[in-house]
Amino acid sequence: MMVAVLALLACTSPRGSDGASSGADGGAADDTAGDTGSSGVPDPSVYDCRAERVPDRVNPIDPACMVDRTCKTRLVSGHRGMGGTFGAVAPENTVSAVRAAIAYGVDYVETDPRPTADGVLVNVHDTTVDRTTDGEGTVSEMTLAEVQALHIEAGDLPGDFSCERIPTFREILETARGRVHVLVDANKTDRVDLLVADIVETDSVDWAIFDTSSVDKIDQALAIEPDLYTMIRVDTEEQLDEQLAHFADHPPVIVEIDDTTPELAEPVLAAGHRPLRDIFVQDLIVVGAEDYAEYDAAFAEGMLIAQSERPELVLDYLGR
Repeated sequence: MMVAVLALLACTSPRGSDGASSGADGGAADDTAGDTGSSGVPDPSVYDCRAERVPDRVNPIDPACMVDRTCKTRLVSGHRGMGGTFGAVAPENTVSAVRAAIAYGVDYVETDPRPTADGVLVNVHDTTVDRTTDGEGTVSEMTLAEVQALHIEAGDLPGDFSCERIPTFREILETARGRVHVLVDANKTDRVDLLVADIVETDSVDWAIFDTSSVDKIDQALAIEPDLYTMIRVDTEEQLDEQLAHFADHPPVIVEIDDTTPELAEPVLAAGHRPLRDIFVQDLIVVGAEDYAEYDAAFAEGMLIAQSERPELVLDYLGR
């Protein structure tokens, strides 16, 4: 049964064949992207290898909300760009995925920077290139040139992704800046200096959020650039209290809670912060059931930011 649901997740949507939204929260889809179909869904040519430029920002939410911990608007983060293993729009952790997130109006894109052997941060989730490219090897043992000589495996995703390579972290930041906020997963490397340098040197301080479960890494990052936005991760209420006290002079703009502890949303909200959680299981169920009841339940538990494998479906649910 689960295998069948996984297959569905990669290719189907609760939308009807005419593209009509069955979402909650009201609001009409924003068609200002230009190159969209009759349903308002962006054509792949807007963000794939045929794209001549980065799409304009169409997100109707004020970008200030993304970095304001008091903003209570329900928001969406695209896991690994526009969805990871079960994404259905663009290959994970690619420039095309960021362009797609912008074209769809996603609020955040989550990224996975890790260094090559020659000290360049590239955006790839796994320690190896085996799963996502036509090559093999460990990222930390390969040079940038070796990593970028490989082709991204796009499977049967609609669109042309033949030009896609594993991008540098800088490429991701430069594509996103001014258009979509980037959640910088700092758990993939100890090179905090490289992460902060790329954020600062691409003028992305206002568009990047330093995200990690390590208090020490956040301390290191803020010592280099005190104006960084940050996101903490907590597993217990005690840990929440400890980290909020530790960062009292520089509060995080997002608090991530584990999807197995949704009850932590309540104390996060009570402390004046916003909870983010992964909803990958909910994505699976939504696609299998072809309705949005699971998203209703997740938001009802207090989540304000949903990190999704299918952000396009969450946007549709939210009426965006």
